Amino acid sequence: MQLALPCLSYHCTTPSGDMAVWMYFLLTYFLNVQTSLAQTDAPAVFTPVYDHYRALDYQGNFVLGWSTNATDIDIEITARTTGYVGLGLSPTGTMTPADMVIGWIADGQMYLGDYYTREGDRTPYIDVSQDWIVQAGNEVNGTTVLRFSRKLRTCDVNDVNITASRMSVIWSYHESDPNVTSGLMPYHGPETRGSRDMYLINDDVVPKSYPPPNTFMIDIAHSEYVIPAVGSSLQCRVFQRGIIPAGNMIKYEPFITPGNEAYVYRMTLYRCSNISVELAGQAFDCDEAPNDVKSCKTIVASWSMGAEAFHFPEGVGMSVGGPSDPNDYVLEIQYSKWQDTVGPDGTAVTIPDSSGLRVTYTTSAVQQQAGVLELGKVISAGWREFIPDGEAAFTTNAFCSPRCMNWGFSPEKSAINIFGVILKGNDVARDIKLRHFRGSNELPWIAVDTTFSNFFQAPRLLKNSVSVEATDTLSVQCTYNTMDRQGITRVSQWYKTW
Repeated sequence: MQLALPCLSYHCTTPSGDMAVWMYFLLTYFLNVQTSLAQTDAPAVFTPVYDHYRALDYQGNFVLGWSTNATDIDIEITARTTGYVGLGLSPTGTMTPADMVIGWIADGQMYLGDYYTREGDRTPYIDVSQDWIVQAGNEVNGTTVLRFSRKLRTCDVNDVNITASRMSVIWSYHESDPNVTSGLMPYHGPETRGSRDMYLINDDVVPKSYPPPNTFMIDIAHSEYVIPAVGSSLQCRVFQRGIIPAGNMIKYEPFITPGNEAYVYRMTLYRCSNISVELAGQAFDCDEAPNDVKSCKTIVASWSMGAEAFHFPEGVGMSVGGPSDPNDYVLEIQYSKWQDTVGPDGTAVTIPDSSGLRVTYTTSAVQQQAGVLELGKVISAGWREFIPDGEAAFTTNAFCSPRCMNWGFSPEKSAINIFGVILKGNDVARDIKLRHFRGSNELPWIAVDTTFSNFFQAPRLLKNSVSVEATDTLSVQCTYNTMDRQGITRVSQWYKTW
């Protein structure tokens, strides 16, 4: 089943337009301290019990496991060290300021402390309100495992609330334990620390019956593209028609050339039906690609550094490769510029890359077909949007009214369910909300990110799908900060979708 919402291409925005905020929804159709450090004896064996696991470094030396409910978060840290480990939440992704928890195992006991740092001061201070609760700890074969929990909202001024918005998680570890008597803590050093943007709420969940029968994977990737040693790069590669066989996509994930994890910034897979056959297999600088490649902009999958796999919910799939599906594909990869110009021997750096997206599909039937709704992506013909400089919080809105919604719904006007969201914005976007109206009433926001960053644009799976009717209104509200800019910011160039 195809979701046809032509109005969302250019009819549904106000004069303020799309705000360069892309927002797409995967839709499925339904017919209806204590002041002293806490300590505890360490158990001998742990088994995986958390909903999510994520390696926070590229080597897998620091693995975070976690689960959340409406009020609490349970956390597990597994680190390859016999010293202390630290985990924190930071508005900036750095140690200042930050809300931190530091723990270690000594003499068979687990020590855990709630700490914080101040603006411009990396010294960890013990928080008077010790809000982390010890669950269990263990140290075996050079690996430390700590388990603990906390309220999502603690009402402690030194704590960071854990919300569904982007969270900057910082981590560190050291080979030695702190000195409990003196309170001195050895500096972890630059090699055993880091930060990662991620969602602690609304992260990916693997369906219980995954994978279904007749499941296959296909890699869509660049081929030995040489990443520039200086500057950023946006590369597009065209794939021949029918590269993905007929079936239903149920998962996508990144696969990155080993060693290139710090360089691959974002990946997006588009599909369309208008690319010349002779362009198949060719790669281009995206800004200089032929027009039919530039205009291929219907999103199939989107990944951002910090994200991992995205699974469709149980029984849901997106039709790919079928006779009525767009079967031309373009893979767009943005590479980061934080690379050395020369290597240790003084020679130019050459970094070949064959990264891409791995699509998992099933040839079995699915219970519900999914589609993609892009809201606030383009501006009506003849309109442009500009943001003035020197604005701390400049807000714009894009709407899709009931008239617009009716154009895109099936003749039966059956409600659709939104189960996943990606928020996309430019580098001055700071806050994005997807608002939902029914008649004169505003319903709960479908998605919100009050700490939005252009550096992290990952899919999120909603804990509960949201029913949207043909007579509803959807609105994307974006707030920008242009305090560090001079002159107006042009938000977007209008283009027509095909």
